[in-house]
Amino acid sequence: MADGEVKRLQKELQFKKLQLNSIHELSAAIQTQYDVDHVMRIFFSSLMAPLGLLRTFIFDRRHDLFRKRGFALSEGESLLLKKKLTRALAGKDCVNVDALPPALDDLKKLLQARRIAYLLNIAEGKKGPIILGLGRKFNRSELQAEDFEFACILSRFMLIELDNIRYLAQIVEKRKLEHEMQIARRIQLSLLPQSLPLLRHYDLAVIYEPIQEVGGDYYDILKKRKHVQPLVLADVEGKGLAAALLAASCQAVFHSMNELYLYKPAIFIAKANAFIHEITRGSRFITLFWMLLNDDAPALTYVNAGHSAPFLVGAGGARKLDAGGLLLGFSGVSAYQEQTVALDSGDVICAFTDGVFEAQNPAGDEFGEQAIAAFLQAHRRLGARELGDALYRRIRSFVGKAKFRDDFTILIVKVR
Repeated sequence: MADGEVKRLQKELQFKKLQLNSIHELSAAIQTQYDVDHVMRIFFSSLMAPLGLLRTFIFDRRHDLFRKRGFALSEGESLLLKKKLTRALAGKDCVNVDALPPALDDLKKLLQARRIAYLLNIAEGKKGPIILGLGRKFNRSELQAEDFEFACILSRFMLIELDNIRYLAQIVEKRKLEHEMQIARRIQLSLLPQSLPLLRHYDLAVIYEPIQEVGGDYYDILKKRKHVQPLVLADVEGKGLAAALLAASCQAVFHSMNELYLYKPAIFIAKANAFIHEITRGSRFITLFWMLLNDDAPALTYVNAGHSAPFLVGAGGARKLDAGGLLLGFSGVSAYQEQTVALDSGDVICAFTDGVFEAQNPAGDEFGEQAIAAFLQAHRRLGARELGDALYRRIRSFVGKAKFRDDFTILIVKVR
C-alpha cells in the first residue's frame, strides 16, 4: 500500500476517533448534568471541534429551542429565522443555503451574512423538522457527506438526551408537587375540627372525603358561647390547593368574626361576604350554610348563602332550609336573611355539599337530593353517626365502581 494511501487512512481513522470521543464526552456530560444549557454547550463543542466549524445553530419548534454559536442575531432576525426555516427545507434532508429559492431571499441573505452554509433536517418533529445550521470549516472547505452524517448522529443523540432531561424534570416537578400537596393536606386536616363537641340536646356526626389530596369542602365547629353552638359547612369553588387555601382564609375570617357577631348571624354572613369578596376580588365564590344550635331550648337559627339546601327531617316529613341570600364573594355588598326554627326530639338536620347528591352511578345517573330526603325519613331513628355512615354506604352502593366526581361532605345533627 502506498505511503500516501496509508497516511490518508491514518488521518481518516484519527478523525473517526475524534468523532467517537466527541460522542463520549457529550454522553458523559449528560449523565452528570441535567441542565439543558450545559448540555447544549457540550453539544456545540463536540460538534464544532471535530468538523472545524466556526458557527452553527439548532432549531426545534416543538420545544421552542433555538441555540446558536459563533454569530449574533437581533430579535427581528431571530423571528425571521424561526418563521421561515421550515419552509427552507421543504421536505429535504439537506439544503445548501446558496441554493434557496427567490421566495426565501430574506432568509438566504440573513444566513449568508452570518456565514451559515448548510441546513440539515436532523429529525422530524410534530411541528416540522428539527433543523441544524452549519457554517463552513476553518479552512473554508466544503463539508462532505461523512461530515453531515456525523452532525446528524451527534444531534439526534443530543435530542434523545434532551427529551430524557425534560422527562426527568417532569418527574421531579410531579414529585415536588405531590410533596407540597401532602403538606397542604396535613395543614388542611389540622384546620378541621379534631373532635366533635358534646352537647346537651344534640348528637353530631361528619362524613368528609375529598377527592384530591386537598379539597374545597370545608366544615367547622366554632367556639361555643353560653348555650349557642355555631357550625358551618361550605363549598369553595374549584378543587385542589387553590380551593384549600381559600377555605383556610375563610376559616380565619369566620373565627375572628365569631366573637363579634355570634348572635347576629345575618350580619355575620354579610360582614364575612365583604371580607371574602375583598380577598377574591369577585373571581372565586363560596357557598355556605351557617347554623347556630340553641343547646338550652332546642332550636336552629341559620343563614343559607347559596348552598345546596340542607334537609330538616321530622315526624311531619322533610323541609328544605333555604333562607339566606347569595353565595359569598359574588358581590361586596349583599344582604342576608336568617331564620329560626324550633326543633323537636328526633329531628334530623342533614347538610351536605353538592358532591353528595351529584354522585353518579356507572350509567351517569345522579343520586339526587330527593333520594337523600327519602333515606333520611326512612332511617331518622338512627343516631347521628349511624345515620351518616348508613347514608354514605347507600351512596357508595349506588355509585358502584365509579368514583366520586367531587369532594364529599355530610354534616348530621340529631336532636336528642
